[in-house]
Amino acid sequence: MMAMARRFTRWCVFVAALAGATGVHVRAQAIPLEYQVKAAYLFNFLKFVDWPAPSNAGPLTLCVAQPNPFGSALSDLVRGESISGRSIVVRVVGEPDASCKAVFVPRGASAAAYIAAAHDAPVLTVGEEPRFLEQGGIINLILAGGNVRFEIDQQAATRVGLMISSRLLRLAQTSPRGAGAP
Repeated sequence: MMAMARRFTRWCVFVAALAGATGVHVRAQAIPLEYQVKAAYLFNFLKFVDWPAPSNAGPLTLCVAQPNPFGSALSDLVRGESISGRSIVVRVVGEPDASCKAVFVPRGASAAAYIAAAHDAPVLTVGEEPRFLEQGGIINLILAGGNVRFEIDQQAATRVGLMISSRLLRLAQTSPRGAGAP
């Protein structure tokens, strides 16, 4: 429990440092700061979700629907990391894939298709569209005042057998469906 609290604190410090970074030399192909922050959020969401057995065995596959806004930032971030003894694998997919334990659906991808494919499976669906939760997604990343925030539909998570830590739920923005409201 204390180790998780320390990791959570480090995560908050990391995200704050990313959000506050200025004056960084930017290359032409650099990943926008928004997606560097979202990559950190995705990685840390995985730490605060419990998958039901038997889906909690083997590598934790985090899929990113095309178009991939992260470039190599997400893969670089999770390289060599593990969660509860499970290695993390990042895959970019062009269509829903049954091997994904979590899937990020960026703007421009068909959120409805990925949500429908994961509807009854223990898959953490994360998106960034205004109506992502209304379509059945579990976590939606939003920009609020220039900062990345997130909202959670706890009912959608529970429906597919995922348990989201109360600590993560407390950090979520409130939305009509985000806090498990009917």
